[in-house]
Amino acid sequence: MNRNTFIFILVFFLFIGCVPKIEKVEKIDEKQIFDELKIINTKSTKENITQKWWELFEDEQLNFIVEKALNDSPSLKSVKQRFAKANATIRAIESENLPNISFESSLTRQRFSENHIFPAPLGGGIYDEYHTAATLDYKFDFWDERKSNILSAKNLAYAQKAFIENAKLNLELAICQTYLSWNYNEKKIEYIDKIMAVLDEELEIIKQKYDAGLIDEVILNKKKVQISQMQFNEYSIKEIIKGQVSTILILSGQLPSFSQNLTKPKMKEELSVALPNDVYLDFLSKRADIAIQKYIVLSNEQNINVAKTKFYPNINISALLGFTSFISNDFIKKASSAPSAGVALDLPIFDWGKREANLEDKVIAYNSSVYEYNEVLNKAVNEVFEVLKKLEYKKLQMNMHHKQLESYETNEKIAHKRFDIGLNDKISYSDSKIDTLLLYLNQMELFESNIKLELDLIKSIGGGFNEKDLNSVKG
Repeated sequence: MNRNTFIFILVFFLFIGCVPKIEKVEKIDEKQIFDELKIINTKSTKENITQKWWELFEDEQLNFIVEKALNDSPSLKSVKQRFAKANATIRAIESENLPNISFESSLTRQRFSENHIFPAPLGGGIYDEYHTAATLDYKFDFWDERKSNILSAKNLAYAQKAFIENAKLNLELAICQTYLSWNYNEKKIEYIDKIMAVLDEELEIIKQKYDAGLIDEVILNKKKVQISQMQFNEYSIKEIIKGQVSTILILSGQLPSFSQNLTKPKMKEELSVALPNDVYLDFLSKRADIAIQKYIVLSNEQNINVAKTKFYPNINISALLGFTSFISNDFIKKASSAPSAGVALDLPIFDWGKREANLEDKVIAYNSSVYEYNEVLNKAVNEVFEVLKKLEYKKLQMNMHHKQLESYETNEKIAHKRFDIGLNDKISYSDSKIDTLLLYLNQMELFESNIKLELDLIKSIGGGFNEKDLNSVKG
C-alpha cells in the first residue's frame, strides 16, 4: 500500500463516528393505551361503524349531500393537492438514485484578441466555435442519505393521506351535525304547529267567554301573549333552519341554487353506535389524527439520519464526452474530441458548527413531533371515555324525561275523562294537552343532543378509518 492510499484511508476513518450525541424524546408506550381501553365494555347489539357511517341514518338526501361534499368541497380538494405534491417529492428524490445525464450544445462566433495568448492566425481572427457534450454525474450514497430522504418523503406522504381522511371525517361530521339539527328543528315546528292549533282553539273559547262577560280581559290578553310567543319561537326556528341550510351548502361546496333541490330531512329516529370489540387492540390504527402525527414523527426521524450523513465523507464521479472545434467539417472527428472523467471526495472537516446546528434542528423537530404525538394520543383516549360518560348520563336524563312524559300523558287522559263527564271545561283539558306537547317539544332537544353524542363517539373511534388503507402512496 503506497503512502497516498494510506493517508486517504486514515483521513477517511478519522472522521467516521464523529456524530454528536443526541437525546430523543420517547413516545407513549402503546401498552399503556391497551391497559386504559381494555376496561371498556362493548355491546355487540349496536351498529358497526363503516367508512360510510352516515348511511346509518337511512336518509337518501343526506347520503347525496355527503357524497357531493366529498367530491366538490374546495377545502378537501386543496388538501388532496398536498398529497399530490408529496408524491411528486418522492419521485424527485428517487430520481437521484440514478446517474444524472445531461446534454449541451453551442455555437459561438468570436473575434480573438491580437494582444492575448492566442497567436496568429487565431489572434485577430473571427471564428465560429462548435461545441457539444454529454455529461454524467453520480453521487454515491454510502451512508443511506438518499434512502433516508425517500423514507422521510414517503412518511410525509402517508401523513398527508391520513390528513385527507381526517379532513373527510371532519367534513362528514360537520354536515351530519348541521343536517341533524335541521331535522329536529323541523320536528319542533311540527309540535309548535300542534300547540298553536290547540291555542287557537282555546282563544276562540276564551273570546266567547269574554264576550259573554264570564271572564275579564286579562285572561284573554294572556292567551294572546302565549300565542304570540309561540309564533315568535316558530319564526326563530325557521330562521335558524335557513342558516343551517346555508351552512350545508358551504360545507358541501354548492351554490345557493342547490337549496332548491333540498327537502325536509327524513332521518332515522335513533342511532346506536358500536364500539369495536377490539377497540383497545387496534385503537391507534383507527384514528387518522394519530396516524398523521405518527408519520410526521417517522419522517422527522429519517431527517435526523440524513443530518447524520453530513458528518461522513462521500465520493462523486463525473464524466464528460464532448467535441470542440473551430472547423465545422471536423466537428465530430476524433481530433475534436475532449473526453474527461473525475472522482471527487467530499470530506467535511471544519464548518464552524453548521452540521451540528443542522442535526440539532432535526432532533428538535423530531422531539417536538413526539410531544405532539403523545398529546394527540392522550387526547384521543380521553375523548372515548368522555363521550361514553356523557352518553351514560344522557341515557339517565332521557329515562327521567320519559317517566315525566308518561306522567303528563296520564294527566292528559285524566283531564280528557273529566271533560267528557263534565267535571272540567275544555280549557283545562287543552292546557293539559299543551303541557304534554311542550314536553315532546323539549324531548327533541334531548334526542338531538343524544345523537350528536353518538356522532362524537363515531369521531372518537375514527369514523371507519383504518391505517392499512393508506396504501395508495406512490413511490
